[in-house]
Amino acid sequence: MNNDPPAKAILSSVKNAMRILRLFKMGQEELSVTEITRLIDLPKSTTHRLISGLVDEGFLSKNPKTNHYRLGLSLLTLGGVVFSHRDLFLEAQPIVDNLVDELGETAHICLLEDHEVVYLFRKECDQPERLLTYMGRKNPIHCTSEGLAIMAFQKQKRINSFLKNTFYSYTEFTLTDPKELRDEMSTIRKKGYAITPDHFYKGFVGIAAPIYDYTENVVASVSIISSTSRITEDRYPLFIDKIKAAGSQISEMLGYFK
Repeated sequence: MNNDPPAKAILSSVKNAMRILRLFKMGQEELSVTEITRLIDLPKSTTHRLISGLVDEGFLSKNPKTNHYRLGLSLLTLGGVVFSHRDLFLEAQPIVDNLVDELGETAHICLLEDHEVVYLFRKECDQPERLLTYMGRKNPIHCTSEGLAIMAFQKQKRINSFLKNTFYSYTEFTLTDPKELRDEMSTIRKKGYAITPDHFYKGFVGIAAPIYDYTENVVASVSIISSTSRITEDRYPLFIDKIKAAGSQISEMLGYFK
């Protein structure tokens, strides 16, 4: 008789283990068993078992002073693998550096993860008034130029799935209606860039352009985020041209040619 656990049970355990790992983030670096149990809404015995497995494999470690759990060194090893194949970052870095030097604003390279945009590379500017971002940060797609500049170029099936979400309004300028967002993405495809003044944070504007790879798919975006007091509407054309040019340069280095 086969005593191996059924495939569905294994898959469920893997998914729940991943859910636990995703609970940890900036500002929430350590969690107790009780907090983890509450956040993932599983029986405490199940949570204990999953945590024990993650500790055994080095994905979580226990702080002996607090008895709380934090991310383990195995994730750093995996992170090293991710960044070791970072053609995108190696190719993009000098272009992003130049973009910041020319425009004097903070620049990012971003990717999509499910229905969020992830910041994978950042070059800070010296301006005193700027949004503080960090590598690995996740933001909503619908109100960020860097997210929309990628999502707008995805296959229709993925766009349709994205538009089934409920969208939160961060300011009075945030687009939350699926039809308005679909129209906005259509405009982005036609113009080749996304711009979101005051959509996420009041007083800040994001401008982003898509990055293509050799398969002719949009895989990332390059963006500038700045105060609306510095990037006024009369300066939009300059920033748009520079950011689109940076997106085109990075795309070509990744093997994309029109």
